[in-house]
Amino acid sequence: MLYAFAPCGFTCILLLTEACRQTSSPENVQNKVQANEEEERLNRELELTTKERNELTDRLLYVTGGSMSKSPYFRPNPFYENLKIKEKQVMSLLHNLDTKNIEHREKFQELKKEINFYRNLHSRLLMDQACMKKKLVTLKQECKELQRYLFELNPNAEDEQEKTSNLQTQQNVVGTSS
Repeated sequence: MLYAFAPCGFTCILLLTEACRQTSSPENVQNKVQANEEEERLNRELELTTKERNELTDRLLYVTGGSMSKSPYFRPNPFYENLKIKEKQVMSLLHNLDTKNIEHREKFQELKKEINFYRNLHSRLLMDQACMKKKLVTLKQECKELQRYLFELNPNAEDEQEKTSNLQTQQNVVGTSS
């Protein structure tokens, strides 16, 4: 027995199964062929009614604005209602995660820019430091050369400085004593 749901209601189809129980004889073979043909015909009808039912369901969904709950024959299913609630919760969570993801991406991009800025600044400072070291080395060399040059010009400069400092101390002693 086959059961099928038709748009107009419930349909029951009885298949002949007694032909299968009888022994094979020329008449039985003919009955089997007829039974197979009848079964194929019923299967085609069942497929057509199923297709028609699906089309009518689609049409009903279109007419009711995509919601079966507006249908007069709709009975709410508690599992479906729970599933809808969970779907709303999951979609809300997904939306929140998407917004957080966007915020974090923006912050990450800003941090990348800052990191690049400070890397460039650090490399510039290192280059400036290397240049300053080179300049310092050259200035030290120039200073030593100038000191040598001055020493060569006045080899007795140290003696004269000592004499002038001695004279100044003597004048201070004389000035303080008088």
